[in-house]
Amino acid sequence: MKNTLVAIATAATLSLVVAGCGSDSGSGSSGSGSSGGGTIAENMVFGGPPEFKTRADGIPGLEENYGVKFGKYTVTDVGGPVTVNALKRGQVDAVDLFTTDPAIEANDFVILEDPKSNFAAQNIVPIINKDKASDGVTEVLDQISEELSTDTLGDLIGQVANDKEKPEDVAKAWLADEDLDATGDSASGESLTVGSANFTENVILAEIYAQALEAQGADVTTKLNIGSREKYYPALEQGSLDLFPEYTGTILTFIDKEATATSPEDVAKALTEALPENLVALDYSEAQDSDAVVVTAETAEKFDLETIADLAKSAG
Repeated sequence: MKNTLVAIATAATLSLVVAGCGSDSGSGSSGSGSSGGGTIAENMVFGGPPEFKTRADGIPGLEENYGVKFGKYTVTDVGGPVTVNALKRGQVDAVDLFTTDPAIEANDFVILEDPKSNFAAQNIVPIINKDKASDGVTEVLDQISEELSTDTLGDLIGQVANDKEKPEDVAKAWLADEDLDATGDSASGESLTVGSANFTENVILAEIYAQALEAQGADVTTKLNIGSREKYYPALEQGSLDLFPEYTGTILTFIDKEATATSPEDVAKALTEALPENLVALDYSEAQDSDAVVVTAETAEKFDLETIADLAKSAG
């Protein structure tokens, strides 16, 4: 299998990326949790991927549902090391991370509760080119979705982030543990290009899909660490990518900015209707990895933050 996994950038590079990507989102900010009047959020710098700034459940959703407007938005990465390091170093005050990210527990970060369900259900789902969704390919991917759990995701990510194992090795071991690595010919004759975004969990999921399909006779090429959704979704839509591990709520709001579904069932139904004719969402897994607004323990204690709504309180 051709693997184009890109090495993680050095810490020095991460700092340069964050330092060069800030953009004002409204009122001015002195950053680092400073208190200069207005709301708590208006004195904060928020860090996240490019799409979170405009996504319906991103910055616009936080403002609409909670009245939260950050003073500055800094582009980091999709729940990866740039985001984590920026928060640790105080370059940003709040970030968009995934709930299964082991960095949250490792750094004593705090997830702010989302009582208004700004973030919709985020079940793991394979998005595949309809022409590639043969019975054999579908069977392999449905079996994977059935066995995945949220706890499993956290454990797999931890093996890479904390134990320094390679995503492809973690994927191979999980498939073996779940008896999903048996060789066969159910996908024989199929040729697929499997992609992933540039964060650990998505790479692992792509490896799981790719290796399981290869074991069943498919000819698989991987294009990993592509980047944000703005980069990889057009390739998926246009057919240069055939299969991608996605998150039901996020991909739905990316495609349909007016989507309002929040439950797993409603989100899955809406996604099926929103996808272009050449793409199909297969069975989704009970495993979820939702976006979350995350701050350091120090920031949470300083401003008495428990929910996203608390960010709209007066900073005075």
